[in-house]
Amino acid sequence: MAKGKTIEKTAEKCAVTLEFIKKFVDNNGYPPTVREICAQVGFKSTASAKYYLDKLEEQGAIKKGGNKNRAIEVVGKTDSPAPKVKSDNIKNVDDVFKNLVNIPMLGNVAAGAPLYADVENDSSYTIPGDYFNCKGQMFLLNVKGDSMKNIGILNGDMVLVRQQEVARDGDVIVAQIDNNEVTLKRFYNCNTYIRLRPENDQMSDIIVTSDREFRILGLAVGLMRNKIF
Repeated sequence: MAKGKTIEKTAEKCAVTLEFIKKFVDNNGYPPTVREICAQVGFKSTASAKYYLDKLEEQGAIKKGGNKNRAIEVVGKTDSPAPKVKSDNIKNVDDVFKNLVNIPMLGNVAAGAPLYADVENDSSYTIPGDYFNCKGQMFLLNVKGDSMKNIGILNGDMVLVRQQEVARDGDVIVAQIDNNEVTLKRFYNCNTYIRLRPENDQMSDIIVTSDREFRILGLAVGLMRNKIF
């Protein structure tokens, strides 16, 4: 009798665990971690959760991917399936996480009149490096002003910058003028002077003559925004 109750309890726990995994995948598009299963189903330890996951695997209900995190696959799942991702692009969830990179936020940059970029080295953001083509030394700056609005760079955006000291005519760059003023503009080298062109019909070019200090800090390569207008 006690053995029967144990079997019944095991079957019930397996069913609850499997149902949670299915719903989690439906809602998120990827499987839960063992700790997330513990928290939701009520297992007191990861060992208990792994025991029931092993049982589900023995029953053919799921497949586990060894010791990898989030490597649980529901077998024969037909209700509300998550969109499939081509295997030649992402083979598993680990491929997604290994492409994430941490980019430091270095302060503010003017898309308007030049301003001083306040450094905030303690702030950073994690982004998909392959999507943004994060090659080289990268950093983020908060955009202040609307001088670049014609090309979709708006006040409050975050611009992703690749650190470099050279640029081609027409590149959108972050430049430092007179050792402290920092601005985001389109760059043109006019031999005897530098022209920094805003992308705003109401604003004039910034002309940097040879008697002023001028330095290219980086090339704008991406944009991040947390709202839709």
